[in-house]
Amino acid sequence: MSAISGTRRAMKEMADGTVRVQIDIDPKYRNEFFNLFGQIDMPVALAPLVSDFEKSTSDEAGIQQKPKGGELAKLAGMFCQSVGFWEFCRADDADEARDWILRICGIESRRDLDHNPTAAKIFHERIRKPYMEARK
Repeated sequence: MSAISGTRRAMKEMADGTVRVQIDIDPKYRNEFFNLFGQIDMPVALAPLVSDFEKSTSDEAGIQQKPKGGELAKLAGMFCQSVGFWEFCRADDADEARDWILRICGIESRRDLDHNPTAAKIFHERIRKPYMEARK
């Protein structure tokens, strides 16, 4: 059995007593919604969901909630393994270098560099470009 979460937006009682309900479905569930409810006049069931429904169903399905790091996270990770980068950011080891990047970019994990445009911009302007210049 599958379920898709949504948010009730509007409700209208029709002349014959039928209740018409408008539900907004998050775009990330679009394909799943059409797979389950692709036909007009298809019978459906409704039930209120607990506030952490999406988290609990994703955990049950084995879906990772945290986005994975991409190219910027990998680059930051490589920087943190370089003694030259440690000298650049005045760190004693890879952990301190990582913490320095997180602090400068205002993020909790290097993977955030690939999902937070502001952090990515800060990384490029205040870390990557100056470090590349210092290496010349």
